[in-house]
Amino acid sequence: MEKKLGPKLDREILKQLATEQLVEIIIDQGKSIEKLTNRVVELEKEIEKLKVSRDLETIT
Repeated sequence: MEKKLGPKLDREILKQLATEQLVEIIIDQGKSIEKLTNRVVELEKEIEKLKVSRDLETIT
């Protein structure tokens, strides 16, 4: 599940961008962070379910 990352933005490139472009980058990054955070929460829940399932199998 490899996803293509956008171009790496370094300080010099960012300095040359217009304010509107910077705002768009910030908004896009915020959306990406939100998606990744939600995914982490989902995976943590799944891990907990698997731990409980494993523990129940060990008991029986």
